[in-house]
Amino acid sequence: MWRLNEMLRPVVVQEAFTKEVLMLAYADEEALRLTVQTGFAHFYSRSKQRIWKKGEESGNIMRVLQIVEDCDRDALLYLVEFPEGRPACHTGRRSCFFNVVHGEGVKDEVDRFLQKLYRVVEDRKNNPKEGSYTASLFRAGLDQILKKFGEESIEVILAAKHQTKERLISELSDLIYHLTVLMCAQDVSWKEVADELKRRSRKR
Repeated sequence: MWRLNEMLRPVVVQEAFTKEVLMLAYADEEALRLTVQTGFAHFYSRSKQRIWKKGEESGNIMRVLQIVEDCDRDALLYLVEFPEGRPACHTGRRSCFFNVVHGEGVKDEVDRFLQKLYRVVEDRKNNPKEGSYTASLFRAGLDQILKKFGEESIEVILAAKHQTKERLISELSDLIYHLTVLMCAQDVSWKEVADELKRRSRKR
């Protein structure tokens, strides 16, 4: 178990799949125990002087997949599942970290975007919304998803052979979207695909 004391420990909350840092809070022994026991993020409110469950009022709960300590065991990292579009911050923003103090930062936009796209598609699969094209594909079933992926593949080939770069980019975007739907339908993650590519590269 963890080495705990009476002092509060800072908790960095990070979305497990996109690696987006969402918020900073504090936890005492009881908050940590409740988090482990329930599987949902609990913290200690310094202003209200009590334990609180994230989302107890807003409904924006966080399912905790893993808890990690730092090297000195005086801070925690909660890796959470938090659907795209939900605000983690009381201001209504996705992340509490939006006030830029210095610099432009380093962007891994492609990886982050693909992870976010997957989460949105997965949310449409698990929580279908009326009028959603993505949800309609899941309702239609695997054969329809495969059919659309095949059609988009042909469109990419035609665009590469006969059309402009701009058209090719558009068709590739459609293909990647439908690929993401197919992956989600078959419960294949981008990480699993990346791991396979890494494995192949090591064999060369």
